[in-house]
Amino acid sequence: MTIASIALPACLLICLALGCQRGKERAVVIEPGATRAYDEASPVDPFGAGTGAYAALRDATDAALALGWSGQLEDFAPWLEAETEHVERALALLKSLRVGPGDVYAVANGRIARVYERIATALTQASADAEARGFDADWKDQEGRLWEQANAFWSRCARGCSTGGPHLDAWDLRCRAGVANSQAKLAP
Repeated sequence: MTIASIALPACLLICLALGCQRGKERAVVIEPGATRAYDEASPVDPFGAGTGAYAALRDATDAALALGWSGQLEDFAPWLEAETEHVERALALLKSLRVGPGDVYAVANGRIARVYERIATALTQASADAEARGFDADWKDQEGRLWEQANAFWSRCARGCSTGGPHLDAWDLRCRAGVANSQAKLAP
């Protein structure tokens, strides 16, 4: 027996054993229909915790998504202010992720897109409520700009996830659904 004939099977066994550990992650269920994939929360991070900057960005976006607007027009401005602070923090952290693993950067863009989308949706509702009550809100006609921002972040996420490998499949589906939804909101 040669060393090569022993090393090759041993290498295959090690690769198989390491590959089996991937199956311990939570499975992602994909159901038909864009609205189902679109309405769900963010998929899990496919790469673990990522860097310190990514963990801080995830915390900022999660905090923004955890803030609930009551739906009352009087509560909108303070809610928007808090959301804006979280977005600005996330954007500052995103800059440090531009150089590094592409999968982390792609998912970070998706997380920010979710926040912009949420703000755009609330702004659309608040603007309609303000107009119905005869108010001239200072955020009037800003929905389109926010939907454009959401679309840009969703697009970066979809581009990065489509070339990042199969571990990003759940995020790829989520980001593509986000692109489709935000483009529909931009259509005249």
